[in-house]
Amino acid sequence: MKKRHIFIVLTVLMTAFIFWNSAKPAVESASSSGRFVGILKWILTPFGVSADEDTMQTIVRKAAHIAEFAVHAMLLACCFTGKLKKRVIYIFFFGLATACIDEYIQVFAEGRAGLVSDIFIDFGGTAIGTGILALFKKNR
Repeated sequence: MKKRHIFIVLTVLMTAFIFWNSAKPAVESASSSGRFVGILKWILTPFGVSADEDTMQTIVRKAAHIAEFAVHAMLLACCFTGKLKKRVIYIFFFGLATACIDEYIQVFAEGRAGLVSDIFIDFGGTAIGTGILALFKKNR
């Protein structure tokens, strides 16, 4: 199997993971985020840093979206051939399409809503992932 085919399979799996997380009901999604909030509080408390539980929950959720889409973008980049400059249009197209579908799925999940602002956050993750990849390529 070609290396490119492996990346296509990994990209499909990552996309499925993103959609699976979006389909979770709000209660289940909040529970997952709550575990990370607990860890974050445990890390930050000795430094005298504290924040409102809801604020931390929001930060953790948005950071998770950015991380998911950054990884998604890096995997997408490996699915196409040619210089990264030429692949960016495909990465951004599929990243934006995935973000839109992701938010559309959330409309049907219990207690969740699809937000245009989240599309921008997800697409920001795509841009960050592409930027990280470009930096690695440049330094190589």
